[in-house]
Amino acid sequence: MFAGIDKDIQKIFFSLSEQSLDTLFKRYGQLHGKSAENYARKTFPNWKSGKTNLSGQTAERLLNLIPPYLPQNVKYELITKLRNHYFQKKNSHVSTTNERWQADVFPVVEELIKVSSDFKLPESLVNRAAWLANGDVEAANKILASLELEEAKVRSNYLDIEFNRIQSLVDHMPHTQSIRHCIELPQGNIYVVIEQEKQTLMQSLFGGRKVTSGGKELVTREQMQSALTLQQSRGSLLNIALDDLTEQQKKQLTQSVLDARLGLDISQAEADQRFGNSTRDMGNTIKAVNSLEQSSKSDYEVKSTFKTASGTTDIHVKKNNNTVIIIVAIVIGVVVLAMMK
Repeated sequence: MFAGIDKDIQKIFFSLSEQSLDTLFKRYGQLHGKSAENYARKTFPNWKSGKTNLSGQTAERLLNLIPPYLPQNVKYELITKLRNHYFQKKNSHVSTTNERWQADVFPVVEELIKVSSDFKLPESLVNRAAWLANGDVEAANKILASLELEEAKVRSNYLDIEFNRIQSLVDHMPHTQSIRHCIELPQGNIYVVIEQEKQTLMQSLFGGRKVTSGGKELVTREQMQSALTLQQSRGSLLNIALDDLTEQQKKQLTQSVLDARLGLDISQAEADQRFGNSTRDMGNTIKAVNSLEQSSKSDYEVKSTFKTASGTTDIHVKKNNNTVIIIVAIVIGVVVLAMMK
């Protein structure tokens, strides 16, 4: 009926005080007649005990009357659940290189983020539940949209430094076969494949691409400072959304907004932690690969996944020199045998 919040509203209905319940039944009678009111009053104990199911037209009419009388914070929670139920996340796929990723990825990110601003509850639902059309619901939706945008901003602000880090990772490990990075946003995911330069036959025989890191750090101090500076604007989109509300709406949503600000701070701290942890783990992966490279001339393969500030990075490193040499030797042998005949 209300897609995801029926049980919540029903629970509130059954827990109303006698005075609130009496007011609700009177309003129900004004709208649908005295006999409907009497039936509801008489049947309420059975609905509450579960002896009789509250369903159909009666349920829709009664439950539709409850939200307007609820405290704004409770209504905010219901609207949040409705939005989460109807909000359809989108996924996109991008193939790019470390040289052109900004031109390829950022437009897709911007397009995906717009989903939050463009979202509206289905018209059919709003027509059935009149309370969804009032200004308080619109105000709550503005706050929720701004929070989704803020969360996307927290994550996307790390894209520059994380893609630079990916390039640095490749520079440290010349046998990198593939790198994928999934940008995880409230509006959906963007699956990015970062194409790697194909090795020539000679590189396969005598070693992969040259190590170009030159002892360079995965993340420089300047890059880290730049990322931190971007995060200083956290909450600006929420402030803009608040400016559009009336003073009464601001007062009603005070606690929800305070919780939202706290949530943004927590989200930022978690993103910072993921970035720090993934930088450390990438460094350990480089050490492990270098150790394999130096201690053994045999083939090796390393697959690693890193949870980052903006999403997830997957890397595949593989050295198969011996396999290539064997294949080349077999081919040469076949050619020689053919020439001897």
